[in-house]
Amino acid sequence: MRRFLAAIAVCAMGCPAAPGDNPQPPADGGFVPIPDVPTPPQCRGNRDGEIARSEVAFAPGLDVRYRVNPTGTLANVSPAGTRRADGTFAWNFSDTSGSLVTLSLLTTTSQWFAGDFPAAQYAARLDPRATNLGVYQAGDTSVALLGVVGPTRETGTLVRYSAPIDVLRFPLRVGLTWTADATTVDSTYENAPVASRDHYEVTVDARGEVRLPEVTFADTLRVRVEVTQTFPAGPGRRQIQYLWMTECYGEVARMTSRDGEVDPAFAQASEFRRLGL
Repeated sequence: MRRFLAAIAVCAMGCPAAPGDNPQPPADGGFVPIPDVPTPPQCRGNRDGEIARSEVAFAPGLDVRYRVNPTGTLANVSPAGTRRADGTFAWNFSDTSGSLVTLSLLTTTSQWFAGDFPAAQYAARLDPRATNLGVYQAGDTSVALLGVVGPTRETGTLVRYSAPIDVLRFPLRVGLTWTADATTVDSTYENAPVASRDHYEVTVDARGEVRLPEVTFADTLRVRVEVTQTFPAGPGRRQIQYLWMTECYGEVARMTSRDGEVDPAFAQASEFRRLGL
């Protein structure tokens, strides 16, 4: 059975980078308007090493562009980065390889699956190169995954969890860690019945600078998400993701390991996405 792993969908994105050689966001965080939204929220980051709920927006209607490796390829990666004298890290993701794709946060009220997820607030593609959607609830202290669905009813994918899975908890800060468990309930994947028990281990494990081709984020947090799926029969599955989060812009980079990966320092990623213009 194919895995329907889901971690975190796209968060907020700030305004486009200013012209120049690898510019940076304003030194004080600045007010960052969210583009392409009818009533855009504003965010003012303070670079205090924590990301509060108020410093990340989840607005249906938001479009975000990512640069990502093609489907079916592996990207060479180095999630460890370089440790600096002050204990923080530097990650150089300035490579411009890959294709630009757009992810959208969708409102759920008019979707075919709305009745199955009455508490949902938005949905977004789990992988910008594929069509399945994660369904999410953004609360005051967390963002929770409620399930996974196909783009239409006819695809036959409707995976509901027995309990919401917190994939983000606020405020994010180095050292924060939690686990979450849930089982699937009356679910199908591509018209076949599915059953699994999913275990999430989430840790905010590093802080530092992320350099992208168009912009450098001087203060980001790295979030490690390890997911283990257990099935009634056959071997389980495991995957590791790293997410780089920053105030106001939300998720600015992601690495997803191959299935079965157990090495946190994996050198090849099935998905390597970075914010792009």
